[in-house]
Amino acid sequence: MGGCGLGLLLFLFACNGGERPNILFILADDQGSWTLGSQSYPNSHTPNLDKLASEGMLFPNAFSVGAVCSPSRAALISGRYPSETGVTGVVSTGSRTGIDTSLVLWPELLQGAGYKTVLVGKWHLGHAQEHHFPENNGYGIFSGFLHNGNRSRDPILRMEGTDTLFVGQYTSDVLTDLAMKYIRKFRKQPWVISLHYWAPHANTRFPDGFRPSAGGRSWLPMKEADLEYWKDLDLVLPDPDFPGLDTALLKRMMREYFASVHSIDRNLGRIMDLLEELSLDKNTVVVFSSDHGYMMGQHGLWHKGNGRWLTMDNKDPEGVYDGQRPNLFDNSIRVPLVVRWPGTALPGTVVDETVTFLDIYPTMLEIAGIGKPAGLLLRGTSMVPLLEGMQRDRQDTVFAQYASLRCIQTREWKYVHDFKDTLKNEIYHLLTDPKEYHNLNGSSDPEIREKREQLEEQLLRKLHEIDDPIIKRIQR
Repeated sequence: MGGCGLGLLLFLFACNGGERPNILFILADDQGSWTLGSQSYPNSHTPNLDKLASEGMLFPNAFSVGAVCSPSRAALISGRYPSETGVTGVVSTGSRTGIDTSLVLWPELLQGAGYKTVLVGKWHLGHAQEHHFPENNGYGIFSGFLHNGNRSRDPILRMEGTDTLFVGQYTSDVLTDLAMKYIRKFRKQPWVISLHYWAPHANTRFPDGFRPSAGGRSWLPMKEADLEYWKDLDLVLPDPDFPGLDTALLKRMMREYFASVHSIDRNLGRIMDLLEELSLDKNTVVVFSSDHGYMMGQHGLWHKGNGRWLTMDNKDPEGVYDGQRPNLFDNSIRVPLVVRWPGTALPGTVVDETVTFLDIYPTMLEIAGIGKPAGLLLRGTSMVPLLEGMQRDRQDTVFAQYASLRCIQTREWKYVHDFKDTLKNEIYHLLTDPKEYHNLNGSSDPEIREKREQLEEQLLRKLHEIDDPIIKRIQR
């Protein structure tokens, strides 16, 4: 692995004196930013996440730089854009692809600096070759699943090298139990535990006795405690007037999806209680996020960058797209992000500045007191100044990638270039159209055309800066 070549133990000296904080990094799967009750979104019921936000800092303008699982996770752990990581699409079952092992990942540096590093839950950055496994990429212990697929009950997990079936147990509870076991085990030394939930990802297999309607997906079975709140709730639909919307299907899926989010929230409460019980709560940084955003009815879609139609015929009412709608909509790349750092992050603070997954890597290093190795290329900037209540150079521009799509997004504008079909390019004025309903790409307005040209130039500069392979399509 690349980290070994750098001699990670040389960085031990860079650690701060005194007791180093533990880090609990919780990553949901497919959880939209609009699920948090602390941000007053309808249908939400997340009391423990809301409490975490009240005790820490909430970042409402946090973004992934990819729109599906594997690329986003690769960016998060490497500090580089998906096109730089070797993981540009979902690592599917049977695929031999995985994270570029020449990259130095942040768990490696923390492990080399004396932290006990543990991954519980989903990896999804390579499952066919051992050099892609988490144990060879900075995690001393791994108990979870290497691949994408799992289910809400009866999960099969790779427990420190041995596959184990948890009969009759719910996946969110099992993963939480494991994380709590490792917290207890390593409570007397500095640790980093990455807890990567399966929830609220839909099941990839139909549970026994339940088959969703065509075009839909199931999150069942789940505990009654997670389902109860939404059973009789009068759901607020995000886009109720979308042409041909299958309202019945949407409501059924929304109830299950929100219940799955609640399974994380409920288990977060268990973990926070344990930290307090073990007197670790004051010296543990808790980070909560999701691997990317999600849609549940927005734009008449469900899913993420590979959006799927929620219409009665499962088709695009305008006939432009087929069964899927590739996108970099805000709801696909905006993520929930909460950081609780007692004694540093001012409780109850909402930080308006734009941050991305690329900022996580340098932030983890600075929290742990580890200097960035010479020659290590990172694309992001540490969030620690923001966590300390100070300023950093504002970076309100987001660059994101998915399939043939690339986008540049500022607070005011968003430009999406489709390198497969430029007739599908998009430009939105976010100040007047924050939900991205009105594509202005075909506008003859001189000001909009000028802005589009400026954003195109900005996008092109970014592609060259990171040597994005997609620029070869321009040069043909």
